Amino acid sequence: MAVADAVEDLVHDHADLNRRVLALGAAVPQLDRAALAGFAAQLEALRELLFLHFAREEEGLFPFVSDCEADLADQVNAMASAHDTICGALARMCHLASSGAEPGTLALVFQRFESAYAAHARTEADLLDELGRRLSPEQREQLAAIVDGL
Repeated sequence: MAVADAVEDLVHDHADLNRRVLALGAAVPQLDRAALAGFAAQLEALRELLFLHFAREEEGLFPFVSDCEADLADQVNAMASAHDTICGALARMCHLASSGAEPGTLALVFQRFESAYAAHARTEADLLDELGRRLSPEQREQLAAIVDGL
């Protein structure tokens, strides 16, 4: 039985999250008040998945990287800061959509969210790529055990 690879799992998580963000972005230009309830449900589903993904990173990946690959601390700090920005924008969009706000207002917040998310996704991809090159099989196993426990 193959050992779980937390680096690959986090990459896979982000691929799914990226697809969801792109789908929401495609819906924004056609968004009207009648479509807000469905859009709100999609935002809430994204919020739950994103919060879980970020928790796995902040509680598992980030401390592990800080301990094992301290020279990557700046990237980890940038990612943690981006999490706060992304989560704030997503929480605001959930509130706007569920309260029946003007679609134009929601679109403006989505633009900020999308921009922050895209920059974060690039930073995360770079970090995971670097970890993929650096981590030994034993370290990958250690990380998997930490992240799977969350």
